[in-house]
Amino acid sequence: MKHIYTLITLIMALSLVACSEDKLEVYNTSYTALNIAKGSVFGNAELYPEEYSFNAYFLGSNISNYTLNIPVRLQGTIDYDNDRHYNVALVSNESKGMTDDLYTMAPTQTFRRGLAQDTLKITIHLDRMSTTDDYKARIALVPNDDFKAGVPEYQYIDISFTKNLSIAPNFWNNNSKLRKIAYSPRKCAVFLQISGLTDPDWVDDGSSVILDHWISLCQQWFLTHEEYDEKGNRIYFN
Repeated sequence: MKHIYTLITLIMALSLVACSEDKLEVYNTSYTALNIAKGSVFGNAELYPEEYSFNAYFLGSNISNYTLNIPVRLQGTIDYDNDRHYNVALVSNESKGMTDDLYTMAPTQTFRRGLAQDTLKITIHLDRMSTTDDYKARIALVPNDDFKAGVPEYQYIDISFTKNLSIAPNFWNNNSKLRKIAYSPRKCAVFLQISGLTDPDWVDDGSSVILDHWISLCQQWFLTHEEYDEKGNRIYFN
């Protein structure tokens, strides 16, 4: 019965978030909680994904630290005068590869005054990731004096990520000029660094001058940098 009550309360809160501030002030409950906003019940599914996933290679070549801003929605009344605080934790038995040096996440985070929605922040240190492992982090809200537990299915969020190019991304096979080049993870990594490409599904019709330019720069890079594959063969971009 309690779960039904909290779910009804959440739905009411969700509907009122889109209303004016005075309507939000009218909404009152003695049960104040937070829920991680995920899924279409909170709005546009693109803004509130059910879980987060990324390949570090497609975040940009100059990024060493990647911060995710995960929306957290208030269940209860807005406090216009005081910041409130909530606790978060990594769920170890539902996570994979999450060593302490891999991420930074404050265990106590701030829900700012006057807001119905704020963000939970976690930073992944990309330069500390393995290029072969897959990672998963489950982040959970922890009840405290400011916020009780909300709806169970919205108390956690999963983040899956990797820094792995062992399988050719879609963009490599989507482009006829790249398809002619024998694939290797190292070639792909250098191509992404030079091109700055962040879309793993990028498609080119074969007429793009910029692709020719990127290929030329990659060919020159491997001519001036001696690199070898796992079999000891010199890598060329051809």
